[in-house]
Amino acid sequence: MVRTLKSDHENIDKWNYRFWNSFEIPLQGSHSPHMWAQALTHLNKIYELVKWKTMADIGCGFPPLDLQKLPMFSGIETIIRADGSQYIVDNLPDARIANFNKEPLPLQDNEVDFSISFEVIEHMFSTYGFLSELARISKYGFMISKPNTDYDGLDSHWYGEKYFFDTGTPLFDGDVRFEHINFIPNYELFGFGKVLGYEVTLLDQPDEEMQFFLFIKKELITE
Repeated sequence: MVRTLKSDHENIDKWNYRFWNSFEIPLQGSHSPHMWAQALTHLNKIYELVKWKTMADIGCGFPPLDLQKLPMFSGIETIIRADGSQYIVDNLPDARIANFNKEPLPLQDNEVDFSISFEVIEHMFSTYGFLSELARISKYGFMISKPNTDYDGLDSHWYGEKYFFDTGTPLFDGDVRFEHINFIPNYELFGFGKVLGYEVTLLDQPDEEMQFFLFIKKELITE
């Protein structure tokens, strides 16, 4: 059982990148160091409530987030990484490869305790389809992030001219890798989470550039 997660608003904009960077794990890839510090701050708090041993990193990118090198995540025994890019095929041989817009996620039902998927869902054609796949592979829940569409909407840096923009970097199967093709208002995540049987918590303030959402199965929640 896990306790209900409460957002720590007084520290929400103090992601303490220097602290996370002191562990000398890669905090780069396609997203800013600020975003990774934000993600790790949330994950650290969630891990204190849900001590998962196995997890999936869906859309892991390269270099992937190496949680097992951080002492506060020492109890994690296995991380299954999955992605769809040719770059991952070439550089991360242990990753599971699939085109998430065309195929199920390359994991079995309930194969892991917990999943993360950062800045991926806005590249998916179906919000509900992708959430249902994360629910299928995860025993207890998952955490996702997406651009904050509720603050600037289509005027956001992340949309506008990038809407249905071909990145020019094809996926492993030759398919087009689009930029942010799925405009996801927050109410969709809360609504679909309810349909799927999850308690959904927005972990960030309204003006945060990237927003993180925790999905925990309702039967696991205790007040």
